[in-house]
Amino acid sequence: MNIKKLLIGASCLFAAFTLQAQDYPNRPISLSVPFGAGGSTDSVTRQFAKLLENELKQPIVILNQPGGSGVLQLGNLARAKPDGYTLGVFPYSAATYIAQLMKVPFKKDDFDLLGGLVEFSYGIVAHIDSPINNVKDLVAQAKTPKGVFYGSVGAPNNFPFMQLQTMTGGKFDEVTYKSSAESIMGLLGKQVDVSLHGPSEYVEMVRSGKLKFIASASDFRLPWFPDKPTLKEEGYNIAINAGIGGIAAPKGLPSDVKSKLEAAIHKVVSSKEYGDFLVNQYGIRAYPATAAEFSKQIDQGYIDMRKMIDTYNIKM
Repeated sequence: MNIKKLLIGASCLFAAFTLQAQDYPNRPISLSVPFGAGGSTDSVTRQFAKLLENELKQPIVILNQPGGSGVLQLGNLARAKPDGYTLGVFPYSAATYIAQLMKVPFKKDDFDLLGGLVEFSYGIVAHIDSPINNVKDLVAQAKTPKGVFYGSVGAPNNFPFMQLQTMTGGKFDEVTYKSSAESIMGLLGKQVDVSLHGPSEYVEMVRSGKLKFIASASDFRLPWFPDKPTLKEEGYNIAINAGIGGIAAPKGLPSDVKSKLEAAIHKVVSSKEYGDFLVNQYGIRAYPATAAEFSKQIDQGYIDMRKMIDTYNIKM
């Protein structure tokens, strides 16, 4: 009798679970962002959420959870209920780099990765009066007694210069600023020779003739500067990949819910409307990776970041 009751109870639970998955979503979904409101990540996520609402037919509520360069937000996401109603941006840098420099309340296996979202890009700029016009000039100056002073907000913006120093034997000295805006002001004031940031940070200065774009530090030429080569094209196997981000949920999503989310996310991120928004507003591009592709990228990134940490003895 007890076994019969147990089986009946289990059947009821399974039926309820199946119905819930088929009915998903039937209420608003929260989507956490690891940075504050008003920044580029926040803006990109809000545009994505707007389009995702059209696919899922439910409101997407944005929750800004800044702190610890993404650690706070990912820790909260890892502890949430895996029912499909709590999602979050999954930043490459926090998961592959910060997670190896400090004790964090999560690991990759605490999440179901659902697909790519965005690929932030990076480029090197110099003052308009600078003799540095390209990567060749940059390396040449680095080999002089003066060397090159570069503005940075820390990793991963400083990685290309650290790698160039190793590859060329040149001298690259970092001047660390609290923000990209401060770094750009330092460049305008000729406190440093070059800076490396996202294109939206300096595009107006380039267009107004105060700064000049030298090269892309990403794997691709930047949409706003298609005539300028990448560091790889200039002969240096260097590219920042830490700008990618995706969408994740707490580990253990029902399979039907997970499949529905993966399909909806991929459709939105692959759409022309979303891609055009990223290019027009920020000079960056969409990252329409599948869940499997995004997971593989994070796994490789963990290995790559470990090498950078060990090679350059990086401390938090």
